[in-house]
Amino acid sequence: MKKALLFFALCLLLLGNRAQAQSNRAAYNGWLQYTGTYSLNERFDLNLGAQYRSYSGLTDKRLLLGLGLLQYNFKNAPLSVGAGYMYLQLQPYTNAEQTEKADNRENRLYQQVISTQRIGRARLIHRYRVEERWTPGVFRLRFRYLASLRLPLGPKTDLNPKWYVTIKDEIRLSNLTNPFDSNRVWGGVGRIFNKNLGGELLWMTQFDGGQNRSNYVAFILRHDFGWSADHPERRVRFLPQ
Repeated sequence: MKKALLFFALCLLLLGNRAQAQSNRAAYNGWLQYTGTYSLNERFDLNLGAQYRSYSGLTDKRLLLGLGLLQYNFKNAPLSVGAGYMYLQLQPYTNAEQTEKADNRENRLYQQVISTQRIGRARLIHRYRVEERWTPGVFRLRFRYLASLRLPLGPKTDLNPKWYVTIKDEIRLSNLTNPFDSNRVWGGVGRIFNKNLGGELLWMTQFDGGQNRSNYVAFILRHDFGWSADHPERRVRFLPQ
């Protein structure tokens, strides 16, 4: 537990001090996330999550969201399907001086399919997601594909490595005239503290088309419960969100 607290404190320090001197607050951002996976029975999981994003530092709020997802895990295949709901509060800057903000709310339904495969010691996760998004007076669709690679660190003889490297790439497309929404590229390290608790420290760059991009220092806390002792590999630990 002391190692977990130290890791968490380091992440907060990096998030709090990242790019304080940047004139463009939207260029460098913070990202804090909690993901909890709770086993209801052999086949069904409940995933709950919360996320806070900020402009340069931790106090300048950019986004706040909460989500819930019911997931079904297939018995004879490394495949899961799920459906969920997400509520978001977004506060983007509305002027060039970055002194005024909007306060937007969004309700979102989403459905997803997750498949996994082994590549040597590494695990590759594919997530396909469809989102139905409601903001006041506007309805939109978005399609997302995420590839997430997790590679354990340490000798091959270590059957329970505590550290790993993770690389992710997510493409997001909309139903608008210009379908490209954004591309998110992630890279960082993760630490497994025990069978129920893990954390990741990541750098993410989001490309929005043209020269527009934003960067995030992210810390993700993953809390998992109820994994089957008989089939520990049947369920995907530390699901991407």
